[in-house]
Amino acid sequence: MARTEHTINDALAELLRGTRRAWRDEKVVTSEDTGQLKDTSGRPDILVIEPNVCPVVIETEVFPATTVEAEALSRLGAQMRTTGRKILSSVALRLPDRLRKKYGNALEKDLASAVDLEMALYTGSTAPSATRWPTSGWMVGTVADLSMLTQAASVPPDVIEQAVSNLVGGVSEAAGILTEIAKGNKEAIQQIAKELFQEDGVQTRRMAATILANAFVFHESLAGKLPNMRSIDELRGKKKFNKASVLAEWEKILAVNYWPIFTSLNSSSRMFRLPRASS
Repeated sequence: MARTEHTINDALAELLRGTRRAWRDEKVVTSEDTGQLKDTSGRPDILVIEPNVCPVVIETEVFPATTVEAEALSRLGAQMRTTGRKILSSVALRLPDRLRKKYGNALEKDLASAVDLEMALYTGSTAPSATRWPTSGWMVGTVADLSMLTQAASVPPDVIEQAVSNLVGGVSEAAGILTEIAKGNKEAIQQIAKELFQEDGVQTRRMAATILANAFVFHESLAGKLPNMRSIDELRGKKKFNKASVLAEWEKILAVNYWPIFTSLNSSSRMFRLPRASS
């Protein structure tokens, strides 16, 4: 790759860091880093490795960019050296030829104001199975558009489908547990139904399980971000994964004015205050 393209990648990575708070760290949006991908001597032009989502590669090339799509495709399925996570999305980016003549502040200014960046997104675990969007031609836009595309690419369709499948399975299992509880403690199930303004039944039990799943996902998303907020795994590790410890963490959530969308509940923690099942 020509030196000018190295320079462009550095400038582009810097601009991308400014588009999203989670990307401000240079370790999250890297350019020309040779040590990130496992079992390959190649280096992605730009690699976005935001926590809790899939890493995304951006391959760049100045117009006519005859090999940029092949390079983007070749990244699919590669593994991160440190985490083992796979690259499931890559962006092919065609850059305007005028950027070859720009350096320093002039280069960054041109990139920041450019409205003719051409991009295509590839998703899949291997190059042969990859899907291209758009199916033909190119999306044309700005650095901000590239940022939005990359953010969307960090949660590819396959990952979403797997997450949905896991959620449905988990909700069904949890509803089954509620059914077992109902055999020995009808009062608990009646209280759940009352809180949800529903008659007891399979749908009501699944609704209750979904609310709990939503609460725990929200809990986990805040862990490490709020002062002294402990994750579910931390509670398990300390053998304190019980009603009292969970409620204590939710008091920390309420202290910063987070409130549930289920306004029929008097408190966001009422969903945990259910009658005990008889032993």
